[in-house]
Amino acid sequence: MMNDCLGEEQDALVTAIANKHMGIETLTSDCELFWSDFHSLSVWEIEAALKEALRTGIDIGIKMAVDHLKSDRNSTTK
Repeated sequence: MMNDCLGEEQDALVTAIANKHMGIETLTSDCELFWSDFHSLSVWEIEAALKEALRTGIDIGIKMAVDHLKSDRNSTTK
């Protein structure tokens, strides 16, 4: 689905957020049921999904930075 550094893990996170806030079960296209690719959503559902995605991205970025700092610290103390 997406091409980035987190791969399948990110796909699962984005799908879970879409399901939780927008009731969308899958983000893959179904060629035979093209109508399933379209959804009516309220603004607040979209807002909640975007905010959670942003918070999740920030949390992942912070964790990656902390892990990087820890590995730098461990490599300089050896």
